Amino acid sequence: MRPHSTSTFVSSLLLTVSLLAIGQPQLKFAATWPTRRWMLDDRIGLPNFQAAMALASLALVIIGLIVLWTGYQKRMRSSWFIMVIFVFVYFMPVNLIDIFLDMRRMGWPWWSAVLHEAKQGRQISVDTIYALAVFAVMVSALLLPIRAFFGKSQAGGAPDGNRQPTNA
Repeated sequence: MRPHSTSTFVSSLLLTVSLLAIGQPQLKFAATWPTRRWMLDDRIGLPNFQAAMALASLALVIIGLIVLWTGYQKRMRSSWFIMVIFVFVYFMPVNLIDIFLDMRRMGWPWWSAVLHEAKQGRQISVDTIYALAVFAVMVSALLLPIRAFFGKSQAGGAPDGNRQPTNA
């Protein structure tokens, strides 16, 4: 498959890696689907919503991959908008809203605390840095091909750069 433009190909590759990176941890939670209830003690049991949410997240990741591998490579603007919606309406609120609220509440000391705890191996801090890194890669990957999706068309007006035959 020949990429239509270098920025679109790199962006697609970065988004693919990001989607696979966020899908991988969800597989562990989706594997708990046979456990219908988590028992807290002998009398209280909570439904296993974690498996349902993981399966829904995996479905969204698969949809994102399909969009990337079909329309995004062809530089269809609608596929770029779908990926923007995925990043800012699904990924950011689900994975980062608590992080952003903590950052706002604590200010700059938040960073040093998270880095210190991550060095000590505290899993929530490691997951926080991981989610922020994936988000940064996704946003960068969305901004990289802006010109390819929304720039002026090449000579001939064909979106893929091929000249249209002219009748002389």
